Amino acid sequence: MNRTLSNLLRPHICLHASFNHALDADTARGDPTPHVNRQVVQHDPRGGRCGGAVVFNARDHGWQEDEFTYAAAGNFPYQHDCFEGTVSFWLRGDPDQDLNDEFPVDPFHISRHAADGSFYFDLTRPNDWRYGSPRKLRWGIYGDNPTQDMFQGGQLLVVGELGWHDQQWHHVVGTWRNANSGADDGAAALYIDGIRRAWMHGYRHQIRWDWDQMNIGLGQRYVGAMDDLLILDTCLTEDSVAELFQGVQGEAGLELG
Repeated sequence: MNRTLSNLLRPHICLHASFNHALDADTARGDPTPHVNRQVVQHDPRGGRCGGAVVFNARDHGWQEDEFTYAAAGNFPYQHDCFEGTVSFWLRGDPDQDLNDEFPVDPFHISRHAADGSFYFDLTRPNDWRYGSPRKLRWGIYGDNPTQDMFQGGQLLVVGELGWHDQQWHHVVGTWRNANSGADDGAAALYIDGIRRAWMHGYRHQIRWDWDQMNIGLGQRYVGAMDDLLILDTCLTEDSVAELFQGVQGEAGLELG
């Protein structure tokens, strides 16, 4: 990665897990040690892009959502007042071939409920009544929504035609601005392989978490591998996301320690 970008990112890291040598995060403002369900999660020391990766085999794990979690406190950039951030990771797998058709699948999720106080990436069900087939990737952001009604209080960015059956690594990034600003000035974007594929702006996102009860969940019902999880307290620009994608290809993970 470009040294200038590395230097700019380093002060903004909430959590970085390269998975090169272990499942513990390399850098964390909170607890770096995850809770791992070893029945469906393994560390592969040579299965990553350059080094290790975390591998999920949770196709039939249902709604337990205990595959892999980090404590959220400190590791996610939540604030009672206005906050922004970026979530970045790499995935390898074939969503249309390997996943259970009965479930949406969440590679990344922090929430009280999917439609209440949440930031998440999910892969929709095949033949979904809203999106059809094949599976789509969504970057979902919901504010406080006590009724947990999926049609209220949320913003969804949706990208289709992923083509991830190629068994290559693909870079996924979600960004947001102005959560808890109190104004209709929220903005978010979804990037795949360095390209902005969806975006939105002009919404209000109010959220109040019981911070100590929140977890960052990875690989819910997922089959495949994840590498280089990065959570920042800053909203990366389009150019910075493209540079992050280009700069870490072929390197031994992100050099951010």
